[in-house]
Amino acid sequence: MSFPRQRAALALCIGLALAGCAAAPPPLLVTLPATAAGPAAAPPAGATARVIALRRLEIPEYLKARRMRFRADDATLAEWPNAYWAERLEVAATEAFGDALRRHLPGWEICESSCSERSAALSLQLQLTRMDYVRNEKRLRADARLSVWSTDRPARLVRTEQRSYTIDGEADTPQAHARAIGQLLDRLAEDTAPSVGAFQPAGSVSR
Repeated sequence: MSFPRQRAALALCIGLALAGCAAAPPPLLVTLPATAAGPAAAPPAGATARVIALRRLEIPEYLKARRMRFRADDATLAEWPNAYWAERLEVAATEAFGDALRRHLPGWEICESSCSERSAALSLQLQLTRMDYVRNEKRLRADARLSVWSTDRPARLVRTEQRSYTIDGEADTPQAHARAIGQLLDRLAEDTAPSVGAFQPAGSVSR
């Protein structure tokens, strides 16, 4: 090929590459759905709200990534095309779970990072050992382990629970994936509330 033709071919390749870049869609930034409106009910007159120190949620290591990952099969993960979490998933999930707990636990104050565990009646840890959106099923499958600790001295483990969930997705989209996680966190908060609400500090007498 002559030099002029080589230059023309190179220019054509560069032009096609630039056109491809210009046509690429912007990245899709996905968030967990906003928490439903409505504050938790206030504690009874004369009562002081008890405090729960909520530790950061633990999620599988393979989900700690900006790219949104789903379960392709038993041994394979894949990524939604051009879809990214707008913030770290474990941080967003902790905030969403805390907001849901506030709705389901009237009379309790939920502290994520603004309080000392020494002023809290309970410390709560939620571990999501599985949180897989199975794309070909349009379902989120999750396994959770809840640990509730009393902050008495010495601290004691009040309750441990294992739960499994299946949440149906609405569509084959990253947004449906995110909404399913939001539903999961609300279900977890609703199921956690009775365990926390029944707590009696050491030495207290229930009536």
